[in-house]
Amino acid sequence: MKLFKDDTTGAIVEVVLAPEAVQEITINGTPARELQAGTTDAAQEKHVPAVMQAGDELKVQVGSVAHPMLPEHWITNIWLEYPDGRVEKKTLHPGEEPVAVFDVTGEEGTVSVYEYCNLHGLWKKDVELSK
Repeated sequence: MKLFKDDTTGAIVEVVLAPEAVQEITINGTPARELQAGTTDAAQEKHVPAVMQAGDELKVQVGSVAHPMLPEHWITNIWLEYPDGRVEKKTLHPGEEPVAVFDVTGEEGTVSVYEYCNLHGLWKKDVELSK
């Protein structure tokens, strides 16, 4: 999965199928910038996903310290990328908890958990699923 952002409009584009084949995305005629996880100087304890597995459920909480969910500062999405490239996403809104629960029944291997903060960018954590 690759994510691109148009810095003029704030639009985010997700590339899931064959992301390795995509080198550039243009939005409204303007090249979008590819987002890189963890490159913003911000509090890691509020941005790095905290991931807990309980049986077939994978619970993702954004940050070991609760992230704000205010209209001017919130987590917009949480993604779970499986080893085979499939992606699940939960979209969040101000006022909601920065939490997502994914059903990982029958899944194994290392998954990548991403979250996007509207002010502090993209963050990622890789997690090995337990059986």
